[in-house]
Amino acid sequence: MKKIIVSVPGKVHLMGEHAVVYGKPALLAAINLRLSVSIEPAKKFEIISTEPTDHAQCAVDYLLGQFKVKKYPLIKITIDSQIPAGFHLGSSAAVAVGLSGAMMYFFKKLWNPIRINELAYEIEKKQHGNPSGGDNTTVTVGGFVWFRKELEFLKSIWQLTFKPHASLNHFFLIKTKRPSETTGEMVALVRDQYTKNQKKIEELLNLNEQQAKRVTVALKEGNEAALLDAICIGESTLEGMGVVSAKVTPLIRSIEKNGGAAKILGGGGKEDGVGFLLCYHHEPKRIDKMCKKYGYEIRSVALGEDGVRLEKR
Repeated sequence: MKKIIVSVPGKVHLMGEHAVVYGKPALLAAINLRLSVSIEPAKKFEIISTEPTDHAQCAVDYLLGQFKVKKYPLIKITIDSQIPAGFHLGSSAAVAVGLSGAMMYFFKKLWNPIRINELAYEIEKKQHGNPSGGDNTTVTVGGFVWFRKELEFLKSIWQLTFKPHASLNHFFLIKTKRPSETTGEMVALVRDQYTKNQKKIEELLNLNEQQAKRVTVALKEGNEAALLDAICIGESTLEGMGVVSAKVTPLIRSIEKNGGAAKILGGGGKEDGVGFLLCYHHEPKRIDKMCKKYGYEIRSVALGEDGVRLEKR
């Protein structure tokens, strides 16, 4: 088989990170940063990547077993990513989905997004221990996804059929520092908090669920005031769980005081950076000036992008 190329988007949590681990819903969106995986015949097996290859190697080993390839084939796998690893934009899930899709098509000549997602979830479990499955699902199907993990074998996945109201096109990203903690460590931190003070954390989880619903309705109806309020309250629940570094909260408060809203994405961070913040404001240049005081930068983002794609066969 000649060279094949698969591309996968990154993702953001509009609401529900951490809460989704406890059976609460999460609202996620695929974004316009993409990762590509190409496979082509070669004289030796090799993986070339713009990111560290440990996760990719683990994924390849698992997939070769699933596709009953008994020894390393003579192929070159190239991973080229616009999604920075470790910043909670779905880089790990994109690698898992991209490799699952590319290797399935290369070895089996099949393209089955449902099976791709199943394989990617198993790879993500090997990497992160107990992920919700929301990240790999979102980058597989694309668009906006309402996700709830009821049980290990039962997940509710709804790809929202509506496009967010055109008047709400004011999202962008703020790049803080890469978190010093892994997603797994932040999930463990919340679990420890839950063990010590179950009542408090459950109240925060329930409040977070309410905001996930409010954000979804606000996007559909074009209710900017409700959207801003829900993002601010949702962010406060994450701060209550201890997953928002004190180094970024002053910036978040400043954005709120200036008529906007901002929240962490994914696992967050405790000691220093939190990866990217998702921000909503009509004047990104104004927010950019505020961010420069902290050494942060902003970048545009488009939400609701296509999921995994077979680009070349």
